[in-house]
Amino acid sequence: MKLQISFAVLGVSLYTLLVAAPPSAQVDAPSNGLRIPAIVWTTAAASDWVSTYQFSSRYGGLLREQNPLIRGLDDHPAWLVTAGASVDAASAWVAYQFLGRKHPRLMQVALYGAAAYRTYLTIHNVQMMREAHVIAVGSGVQMSASER
Repeated sequence: MKLQISFAVLGVSLYTLLVAAPPSAQVDAPSNGLRIPAIVWTTAAASDWVSTYQFSSRYGGLLREQNPLIRGLDDHPAWLVTAGASVDAASAWVAYQFLGRKHPRLMQVALYGAAAYRTYLTIHNVQMMREAHVIAVGSGVQMSASER
C-alpha cells in the first residue's frame, strides 16, 4: 500500500508541475512542447522507482542506494521511493522555473536526457535483481513464490 501511495504522489506531483501548467501559463503550455518530454521523463522516473523499490525490498543487503540525499533510507523501501520521488518533483520544478519558461528547447533536451538516464538505471536495477536472484538461489536462501 505504501508503494502505491508513493507512486500516486510522484505521478500527481510531476503531472502538476510539468504538464498541468497554472491557468496563466496554460496558453503557452501547448506551444512550448514540454508535454511529451515531461510524460516521457515521468514514465522513466516511475519505472526507475518501481525497480528500485523491488530491488531494495527483495535484495536490500546486496546493493545499496548511491544517491547521498536518500542513501540512509535503504532499509525502508517505501520511504526511499517517497524521498526520491520528492527530490525528482523538486528538481523538475526548479528546472521548469529556470529553463522551461525561457528556454523550452533546452528543457526538452534535459527531460529527454534525464529520461534516458532513468531508463538506464531501470535496466541496471533489473540486471542486478537477476544477479541477486541467482546468488540467492545458489546459496539456498528461501524465497517466496512471488520472488521466483
